[in-house]
Amino acid sequence: MRSITKLFARSFAEGAAKLKIGNGMDPSTQLGPLANGRRIAAMERLVSDARDRGARVLAGGQRINNRGYFYPLTVLADVPDDALAMNEEPFGPLALINPVRDLDEAITRANALPFGLAAYAFTTSADNVQRISNDVETGNLTINHFVASTAETPFGGVKDSGYGREGGTEGLACYTVTKNVSHKFA
Repeated sequence: MRSITKLFARSFAEGAAKLKIGNGMDPSTQLGPLANGRRIAAMERLVSDARDRGARVLAGGQRINNRGYFYPLTVLADVPDDALAMNEEPFGPLALINPVRDLDEAITRANALPFGLAAYAFTTSADNVQRISNDVETGNLTINHFVASTAETPFGGVKDSGYGREGGTEGLACYTVTKNVSHKFA
């Protein structure tokens, strides 16, 4: 797996750098603004900490024009395990690329965190898809693409990433109260 990491990281970073960032209401925009100023501060803190600990910035890494809430998709490689970005949910456009020896290590590292909102995997192996689907602890799993959910599908995390689901028919359960009534006639 380590042998393809450099090629994957380079290709991923090139794609990230090409994204059109702008007004989320513009149909040609591929990446809109972050939700608020706190997310900008969080992204700056996570990226700065990772960089200080030896991570390499392959794309992005700084606020765009210091205006608005625009922050590019930032791709970091070789991020140490003790970096904040490896231990906090960024809720921003941050992709970390670290090599692993094999699928067992990848699953172990993914499950080591107390979070589990979304996970992304890339593989051509049906066996790997089965293992990842069964073993990765996450509320949303995306394989070979980047769309973690749509309006028609349930969305929500596991562990410290929340509980319950929104979207899809499963999300409707959050707005209902189920009652069991057992009545015995004398």
